[in-house]
Amino acid sequence: MRYNRLEGLDIVPSCIGFGCWPLGGHGWGKVSSPEIIKAVHKAIDCGVNFFDTAPIYGLGHSEELLGKALGSKRKDVIIATKVGLTWKKGKPFQKFTDSSPANISREIGESLKRLNTDYIDLYQIHWPDPNTPLEDTLSAMEKLKSKGKIRYIGCCNFPLDLVKESLKCGQINTIQIRYNLIDREAETDLLAFCKENGIGVLTHSSIAQGLLSGKYDEKSKFSSTDHRSRDKHFQGEAFLRNLEVVEKVKFIARKLNKTPTQIALRWVLQNPCVATAIVGVKSVPQIEENVVASDFTLSQEDMEFLKKDTYS
Repeated sequence: MRYNRLEGLDIVPSCIGFGCWPLGGHGWGKVSSPEIIKAVHKAIDCGVNFFDTAPIYGLGHSEELLGKALGSKRKDVIIATKVGLTWKKGKPFQKFTDSSPANISREIGESLKRLNTDYIDLYQIHWPDPNTPLEDTLSAMEKLKSKGKIRYIGCCNFPLDLVKESLKCGQINTIQIRYNLIDREAETDLLAFCKENGIGVLTHSSIAQGLLSGKYDEKSKFSSTDHRSRDKHFQGEAFLRNLEVVEKVKFIARKLNKTPTQIALRWVLQNPCVATAIVGVKSVPQIEENVVASDFTLSQEDMEFLKKDTYS
């Protein structure tokens, strides 16, 4: 496993991150809690030390299950969770952004309890909150840091203008963005800005929520409870275009005797701006497949072939 030191931080995350959204128990097809716990243990055995979760994943269940799965291994790993995307009870539940100091104070206590820990390594603003000044949010995060409840501060899904504004208000150590062979908007300017300003880049949707795994074709259907049924990349003409990209990934996979998932992950990891590629995991075979991406290199020719005529 390869590890990447983040500038100015004393945590060194594995280049492959364990995405814990599936631990929430819904939105990603059938999920077995015992199997996911085994996958967490297998990930640690394989050298994965970065686990990314959030309260909204399963309305707290992902954090609870991760805390249970880590047990005494908690001290050996980096826990990244989030704040500011919360919910109201009901069926269906209503989610909304709230990065106010009052909500941050409430959420940190709940996350620490669910994760069975007294500190969080990386606390991330889950989504921009148009109703709360960034200065107030970051001030509240800094107070948590001064109390030892969190070690570092990150943001997720922030556009470049908000990243720049954040730096004026306080310290942002990392940003988590959607980035893969299909989602490449960040290449325009965000990745370069983060590299120049010492902001560690973590990628989510690193295999386009499973699309780049090669498991799906034009006949694939997703139930209304599956998150992908509402994702633009799995809809209509966009889905058909994206399947053309998948065919290119499959071609390189056959050439190198790898899986499409491993090729798609490797492509992300070879961007020098990326520290960790986070991938959602539901089973032991999935984490075993993912970690292989840290152990080989794509040629420049293959890198160019993959990204040519892909879509963002």
